[in-house]
Amino acid sequence: MDSDFNAHDRDLIAEVARRLEARLAEIMQAWAEAMPLGAPPDKIPRMRRTLVVLAREVTGGFFKALATGDPQGALAAHEQFCERLIRRHLLDPAANHRVTIADLMRASRLLREIVDREIAIIFADDRTREASARLAYARLWNLAAESLTLTYTRLYEEQYHRDRSELSAARDAALEASRLKSAFVANITHEIRTPLNVILGYADLMVERLGEINDDSVSEYAEPIHRAGQRLLDTIGAVLDLSRIESGAFELKPVTIRIAAMVERHVKDLSVLARKKGIRLLSQIEVPDATVVFDEHCLSNTIINLIQNAIKFTEQGYVAVRVFRDGKGALALEVRDTGDGIDAAYLPRLF
Repeated sequence: MDSDFNAHDRDLIAEVARRLEARLAEIMQAWAEAMPLGAPPDKIPRMRRTLVVLAREVTGGFFKALATGDPQGALAAHEQFCERLIRRHLLDPAANHRVTIADLMRASRLLREIVDREIAIIFADDRTREASARLAYARLWNLAAESLTLTYTRLYEEQYHRDRSELSAARDAALEASRLKSAFVANITHEIRTPLNVILGYADLMVERLGEINDDSVSEYAEPIHRAGQRLLDTIGAVLDLSRIESGAFELKPVTIRIAAMVERHVKDLSVLARKKGIRLLSQIEVPDATVVFDEHCLSNTIINLIQNAIKFTEQGYVAVRVFRDGKGALALEVRDTGDGIDAAYLPRLF
């Protein structure tokens, strides 16, 4: 939009501005009182005082330039003020209140209405000059609104690209941290697993040698070493798997599995835990030849965890692992126990 004003318009604009300069404080107070504020009542007086200060900041340079017949200078001062205000209250995350384009347009519209009323008073005896002054100021307000919109859009786009760059850098840093963490976990688990395998190997050798000489201390010394070592080895494996899942490096390897054979193997391995608690661990295989396509490692860990958890929370009775087909013919695996079970209040959030 062409921002050049003819001499007649500049003279009218300057005349109105000079007449208003003496009453700017009163006008700005009226403007601040007219601004709608969505805030608790106890905060509104302080906000209105802040508005008066802001109004003085913009109107001082704006009306001073208008009073000297320089509307372009007034528009430049207005644009500079808007840019400072937007940077301070729109782009600063620490700002108490972020100014929106709607806020700025509403403030500009209220100032325009106030000035229009003043123009009517100034030219009350000359309707022709009043109309000309209104048109000149209307053009001035339109140019100010256009400048405000362009400034707001430019600064918002700058902030958007800056935020995208910062987010991209933060994402890259997070990915690198995740990669380093995964590498650390992989290295540390390897360093722990190697000597642990040696310990387990010697524990197995102790069991074998003590068994050959019929030494009863095998159950007192060697077997606890082996069980504790195996549990630690399993924990290390779980930590490594979790790290791989988080980093996206975990790969599923589906294979055909005879589910009955896997269940019976784990029931046999974990039966010692059940015997120590004085409970029974049972397998109920109703479809012995059923197969599933699944990752063997994941399915094995799932079944082990379910059985161990059932044994842990069952004080008497039994734990039964059942493989069967449900009423719809679908293959199902069920772990049932005679423990206290889960509090009914937690069941909706279980999964």
